[in-house]
Amino acid sequence: MNDNEKYLEKLKTHRRQLHQIPEIDRDLPETKAYLLSVLEQLDCELTFLCGSGICAWFDRGAADTFAFRSDMDGLPVTEASTCDYVSTHPGKMHACGHDGHMAMLLSFSEYIDTVKELDHNVLLIFQPAEETLGGAEEICKSGIFTKYNVSQVFGIHLWPFLPKGVISSRPGAFMPKSAEINVDINGKAAHGTAPYEGLDALYITADYVKRTYGDHANMFGAIHRFKDGVGDLTYAPCDIPEERTLIHFGKMESGYARNIVSDYSHLLGTVRAYDEDHFQKIIGILTKNLEEIEKEYHCTTGFSHSDGYPPVINDKVLYDEIRPVLESLEGGYEEMPLPLMISEDFSFYGQYAPAVFFVLGTGTGIPLHSTSFDFEEDLLLSGFALYKALLTR
Repeated sequence: MNDNEKYLEKLKTHRRQLHQIPEIDRDLPETKAYLLSVLEQLDCELTFLCGSGICAWFDRGAADTFAFRSDMDGLPVTEASTCDYVSTHPGKMHACGHDGHMAMLLSFSEYIDTVKELDHNVLLIFQPAEETLGGAEEICKSGIFTKYNVSQVFGIHLWPFLPKGVISSRPGAFMPKSAEINVDINGKAAHGTAPYEGLDALYITADYVKRTYGDHANMFGAIHRFKDGVGDLTYAPCDIPEERTLIHFGKMESGYARNIVSDYSHLLGTVRAYDEDHFQKIIGILTKNLEEIEKEYHCTTGFSHSDGYPPVINDKVLYDEIRPVLESLEGGYEEMPLPLMISEDFSFYGQYAPAVFFVLGTGTGIPLHSTSFDFEEDLLLSGFALYKALLTR
């Protein structure tokens, strides 16, 4: 059995074992136990952080350390698959590929253990609470990057919309800052046959949404809501990918019955931007329009938003340094022309050390977080090979 065959078997075994035991947030006892069953057999120093998080440091007597990160947590999703390694935890599933991420990093740990002479030490980070909030930030604030003198950090996420096994990334902006937004609009109930006796929160909310989308369309770089020629929104032209921004309302709750004037509406949405200035402009649009409708309709409103994740900004100097490695990958490398619009808390690591994040194609087109999310496990060799190449370049 050659090295690729040997490590493919490890990758498949780790992935399938981990896929069967998805857990949520920071409470990952079975996941942690499985990872430790491998890591405790290796010559590394273990540190435990963020609930179930594990950091494994391989000392090679060097001045600095290269770090590699995998997320650990699953999702509250009921799996639709009937594969042999289906989730054994009802209502929980690795629907975002974190089982694959852990399998790559765990197999990488076994490889590192066999390589005693390296120019750098290695820190492997198995991080909880990526799907919720706080995991990456807590690990960064623990001081572990300073303790081990981390000079650069890398991570990989599976991505359904690239060919199988192809790695992709880009210098600079890669994923946006994101935050959840909550809007409340309070009116007054009345019978539907006499709406003038009430204050129609549903109508006011519809007006608010239309105004907000219209104002955002005038913001340089706004993501289009419809294909060209559909709707009446006019967008400012933009050919700078990093300028793109998004406001999206995905859910509205309003009213009690079909023949009663709604006395409340609750909107749930998300915003995305690649820098803090653009993010604050979006928040300004949202709050300005609420102030205006309060005055016009004499209603009351409420607004809040989460802190969210910072944007993932790939360090341009580090990216240029590793470019020859990327261009020589056997599985293929494609530089992404546009930043993605998904968010990732890997962004916190880039605030503590130069960082580059990658996506690895599954080729399936099955969206992340889908109840049927799956992939062919041999593609994990591409991510494993990237880690090896980055380490030994």
